[in-house]
Amino acid sequence: MLRLVPGLILALFALAAPALAQEGVPISFGQSLRLDGSALEVTADTLQVDQTTGASEFSGNVLAVQGEMRIAADALRLEYAPGTTEGSQRISRLIASGGVTMVTPAEAMEAEQAVWSLDSQTLEMTGNVMLLQGQNMLSGQRFVADLRSGAGRMVGRVRTTIRTD
Repeated sequence: MLRLVPGLILALFALAAPALAQEGVPISFGQSLRLDGSALEVTADTLQVDQTTGASEFSGNVLAVQGEMRIAADALRLEYAPGTTEGSQRISRLIASGGVTMVTPAEAMEAEQAVWSLDSQTLEMTGNVMLLQGQNMLSGQRFVADLRSGAGRMVGRVRTTIRTD
């Protein structure tokens, strides 16, 4: 459904040139990757709640929607901030795994796992990460973003295609 077309992915990889031996490539982001205080709607095949920690685990065809951001994955775990009371839970971490695809109006990303920390406003994606921004593509093994500053970094055999026209 929200997964990028495999043929498109292969075509982008075929066009991508290997990055020179470098630790990573800096990336700039807008607000579209930030999870904010608005409602997060999650649909899935199953939901399991850990009564001890209060964490919610969704599995099977997971789709999470917040504003214009869509996250699809095989599984999604929501961890809540300590000290929150029933009815006023605040999500502190969101962990998506298994074919994670995230789409916003400005970006599309894929990875094997994604971890958002709402407390520190960071996003870390690992495992065959691919980022599309407009006609530009960037891939690597690990992506880390500071969502407050909008700065990101891709590491692990970085490959990129940058359109200059």
